Amino acid sequence: MPTYEAMVIVDSRLEEGDIQKAVDRFVDAVSETGGEVSSVDRWGIRRFAYEIKHLKEGYYFIANFKAPETSVERLNRIFQIADEYVRGKIVRPE
Repeated sequence: MPTYEAMVIVDSRLEEGDIQKAVDRFVDAVSETGGEVSSVDRWGIRRFAYEIKHLKEGYYFIANFKAPETSVERLNRIFQIADEYVRGKIVRPE
């Protein structure tokens, strides 16, 4: 399975418990497709360089994981549909 790195921004207006649910939803989506998350690095709330969806800051986390390509497609779809995610970017580190 290929290794990936994801940077995800969650809406900072959410309660801490809801932010945790967003992180857990990401981890569950990887696990359900046969992948495995090796680490989640929480950066906390950071200010944006410009407004995104009328927000000035967001809660950042970085996740390293191994998963099949179908998992990446599913995660990108979740980032587009779910309201708690402001942005999500998945890359394959070299």
